[in-house]
Amino acid sequence: MRKILSRILYALFFGFSATLIVSCVLLMINSFNKETGKELEAVSIEPVSDSPSSYQKVESRIYADAENMIEPDCDYAYKTLSDENERYVYHKLNRNLYCIDENKGGNGYYKTEYVVVSGAEMSESSVKRVLDAFMTDHPEIFWINNTFGYAHDDGSTVIECYSYLSAEECNSYIDRMSEKVKTLLDGADEVVDVYHKEKLLHDRLLDVCRYAEGVGSISDGWQYFTPYGALVDGTAVCEGYSKAFQILLSCAGIEGYTVKGYADDVRHMWNLVKIDDEWYHVDPTWDDGDDEINYEFFNLSTYEIEKSHSIDPIDSGKGEKNVNFFLPVCNSMQMNYYNVDGICINQFDNETDQKMVAYIVGNVNSDNRYLYITVGDDLDYGECFSTLFEAPNHRIYHYIELANGFLDSNHKVDRVGMKLLQNEERCTIRVHLNIGGLDSQQ
Repeated sequence: MRKILSRILYALFFGFSATLIVSCVLLMINSFNKETGKELEAVSIEPVSDSPSSYQKVESRIYADAENMIEPDCDYAYKTLSDENERYVYHKLNRNLYCIDENKGGNGYYKTEYVVVSGAEMSESSVKRVLDAFMTDHPEIFWINNTFGYAHDDGSTVIECYSYLSAEECNSYIDRMSEKVKTLLDGADEVVDVYHKEKLLHDRLLDVCRYAEGVGSISDGWQYFTPYGALVDGTAVCEGYSKAFQILLSCAGIEGYTVKGYADDVRHMWNLVKIDDEWYHVDPTWDDGDDEINYEFFNLSTYEIEKSHSIDPIDSGKGEKNVNFFLPVCNSMQMNYYNVDGICINQFDNETDQKMVAYIVGNVNSDNRYLYITVGDDLDYGECFSTLFEAPNHRIYHYIELANGFLDSNHKVDRVGMKLLQNEERCTIRVHLNIGGLDSQQ
């Protein structure tokens, strides 16, 4: 009897231990796989009480031009909503998220005004979908938390969202961000073609924002994930960069949107931009170098961006996690930076020599240390690279020597310290020049 009891106790002990170990392993796996950013999470709430909260209205708006009332405008995600209740909630959010409880709740945030859908019990996935769609279309509403509450009450659905900021704080934050938007848009309306207007806004954004190193989740600071963090604080992660860029594009009259996916095996966000009826991918975060802007991810086709980025699927309406609401196929590379502002070498002759020297001088005088070279169809990529950068030719040194004759003493190009980035499949070479010997001294 004792032996049987001992065996039972041993079995229970080892069974409990195995369960505990498995649970710990699963907990660790879930912890490692936890996604960062503002993925929506649902919580249950009590139905609307008889004593309504006291809401204060946010009066300020993001305007690029307050006199002409130009503000961000985008409805790509809204157009994917076919359900009548989801469309109703979407429209109510555009008002209710500007109405904020004057008292902070027990969760540490301010409730926004309830949305009540009478006579319909919406599923959690349906509520989450419409909230995700709305926030994707409206990056200018940056103060909303990633948690939402919902409940069913006598056959109806009650939805509430939560703000990091009070209404008074929102007004102050929005005013500061609106001023920054107007500053960055200054003179943009004088740029006629869409490509150079896009580039102007891209460059101005990267001039005022730096990547927030070490930030992995909202707990590290919610502002890092917002356009406010990118534009006003000057520090953000990819979500802040891309939402800020979407706002700038929209206010400048350029069609643009955000794209969700992965890059380097972590959650990532970047942009789409429309130029002359063609859509392109542009990643302002990855274009932001340590000391200067590079344009490796400026206006790429879907084929090119997918060499380094993984794009989330298009929303199917079934409540999947991590989806895009709008995802056009980008087939063109015509407005890629290399093709517009770079230089193409088709042959080595006097005309090419003159163009290369002028290109170097122009870039250096514009504080651009990079040369963006495309090898034309008439040249073999390997032979072209060898002619430019390998002995005995080293033709690039000849170009640098001639260019230095046109540059002042502070902008001389040093032959030492030059860095190359090759992309044989795209037939491109990016050259990082060492100006004044500074790079070789670092």
